[in-house]
Amino acid sequence: MTEPALPTLQPVHTLEIPTQTLSLLIPSACIAEVCSVVPVRPLPHSPAWVLGVIGWRSRPVTVISVEALVSGGKAPRGAQSKIVILYPLPGRTATDFFGIMTSGEPQSHTIDNSMLADSVDLPGNPFVAAAIRLERGVAGIPDFEALKRMFYP
Repeated sequence: MTEPALPTLQPVHTLEIPTQTLSLLIPSACIAEVCSVVPVRPLPHSPAWVLGVIGWRSRPVTVISVEALVSGGKAPRGAQSKIVILYPLPGRTATDFFGIMTSGEPQSHTIDNSMLADSVDLPGNPFVAAAIRLERGVAGIPDFEALKRMFYP
């Protein structure tokens, strides 16, 4: 019996968002802006993965730590390079932007089916929908539905 073939996808332009534990590949169409790190104001009583809030284009934007979200622990200390502002998740209001703190400069990539990696390359991560093999290693494509459930229980 042969396995069903994956549908052929058109190449997708993405941005690799490096964090200290995992690189994420996010479609460029989901990204509103990449900005320099600015002071993040803490939010009292928020989960450990919420770093706080920044002012962006006259609106508050929550900034998260992917490392703390995945590990369930505190955000690691270390280099902070950029904040990637993402458009609101599906089903949210047009003003529900959020940001991801990076540990390095985001890099653009064009991906296609040939770059899919085995899911065992990123085991046990409920926020990753697929793994993609890049020249420098494996990156994860976020599961936006899982993120939405976590952000807005």
